[in-house]
Amino acid sequence: MKRHIPLLVFVISAAIGLSLTYIILERERAVERREFEIRAEEAVDRIRGRTEQNFSLIAATHSFFEADRGSISRPKFQSFALGLFLKGHLSGMQGIGFAALMQTGREEEASQLLQRNYELEREVWPATDQAYRTPIVLLEPLDLRNKAALGFDMFADETRRKAMMASADNLAVRASAPVMLVQEITNEKQTGFLAYLPLLAEEEGSGEPLNGEERIEGFVYAPFRAGDLHKAALTSPTPVPVLVNTTDVSDGAAEHLYTSEGYEERAGEAEYLVTRQIEVGGRVWEISVIEAAPKDYAFLYWRTFMLGSVSLLFSAAFAVSIRSRLRAREANQRLKEMSEKTIQEKDLMLQEMKHRIKNSIARILAIARQTAGASESLEEFNDSFSSRLQAMANAQDLLTRSRWSKADLKALLLQELEQVFGEGAKGIKLAGPVVQLNETGTHALGLVFHELATNAMKYSDVFAEDGRFEVIWKVVPAKKGMQLELDWVEETGNVVEAPKSFGFGSRLMEALVAGEMNGKIDRQFTAKGVAIRISVPLV
Repeated sequence: MKRHIPLLVFVISAAIGLSLTYIILERERAVERREFEIRAEEAVDRIRGRTEQNFSLIAATHSFFEADRGSISRPKFQSFALGLFLKGHLSGMQGIGFAALMQTGREEEASQLLQRNYELEREVWPATDQAYRTPIVLLEPLDLRNKAALGFDMFADETRRKAMMASADNLAVRASAPVMLVQEITNEKQTGFLAYLPLLAEEEGSGEPLNGEERIEGFVYAPFRAGDLHKAALTSPTPVPVLVNTTDVSDGAAEHLYTSEGYEERAGEAEYLVTRQIEVGGRVWEISVIEAAPKDYAFLYWRTFMLGSVSLLFSAAFAVSIRSRLRAREANQRLKEMSEKTIQEKDLMLQEMKHRIKNSIARILAIARQTAGASESLEEFNDSFSSRLQAMANAQDLLTRSRWSKADLKALLLQELEQVFGEGAKGIKLAGPVVQLNETGTHALGLVFHELATNAMKYSDVFAEDGRFEVIWKVVPAKKGMQLELDWVEETGNVVEAPKSFGFGSRLMEALVAGEMNGKIDRQFTAKGVAIRISVPLV
């Protein structure tokens, strides 16, 4: 029973401490949520306020047109719009302008207005099947984006037409559903919308009865880039640390307007989400708001973490003690396993080294016997045997660098040529794909290349002005796997005669290629030199 007392004390104290911790945590979370809701409401209010401010500019422009009716020229309108722009009122608005309402067939009047106002030769566009047209005849400030929109018939587009009809019916500012503005002529495109306010005809007989009641001369309108509008609202005068996603839900289906950068990545892990709907020019926008960055809870709930840390102090001490004992036991077990594995690897390495040394000694003894049988003097034996041992050493060095796995054919070939020809090896053409040789192939071809290079130095004048020396190889399909085909070509001005018999070097190459690599070597002697083809399977 006594051995359970420490555990019982730990459970009771931890339960009390964690209960207090949970109560404080919930209180702090409630405060944090309320603070976020305040920030979210501020973001929504800023977006609403920004649109209302911009709509008031449309109303002001409408009053400007009514005051100077009949005498509005482009210079006057440009001065008015420039004043709005310089005062910073156009944040989120692409510009402000006027679209004349006319019957289809009177497009020439709009073209004349464009010529007079902007010296622009442009017809009304696009083609339409509607009875009326509303081409843009005034739009400021005149930049490349707005210039591209001049002459555009907004009534030809169904989305824009619905907004204009709603504005004419209510004689108030009405916004369109999300559209792609004709001003979006760059790669950095944004979804936008338009807002319209009808300008009623003052004189009887002027204007057009668009809604069957009031006669309308046209529409004061403003194009909006939704991205610029939201960024201006959320960053001025001070940034609001939230991310928003705004959709137009007026027609039942959600149509995307704007999504803050990073919103989609954060939406899945955001702790708080506030969704509000606002009325914008007769349409309903739904704005979802989340926090801009994940919270650092270690600092946000420091009181909670402090209390939790203190309450778990004794339990942590017990846990650390038990964990230390378990880790010590695991460490001893891992050390034992590592020692056994090291011993096994050591034995395996010794066996492999024994095998490799045995093979190397056997190969050296065989070369020594055959070299001695073919040498006429001790000096000749010493030179020939030393050079062949050096070729074996070179191959061994390449294998050692690759940890006895593979050796590069070109590196092996270049190494043997440089040993025989020195700097002259740079003038030899070497061409072919990357080929990796196993241990057997490396040793065998290393000796073969050495013999061929030695013969070339002795019997050929390949470095003469009319000489040619090249080694070209390729990998081709064979019956079983792939096969290496290497062509060793020597051409010289001297006449090369085929030997009547082959010496030890030739027999050694034949034994290496055919015996050790299961390949074949073919020699062809011509009036200009010799061509040797070595064909071996790749393993």
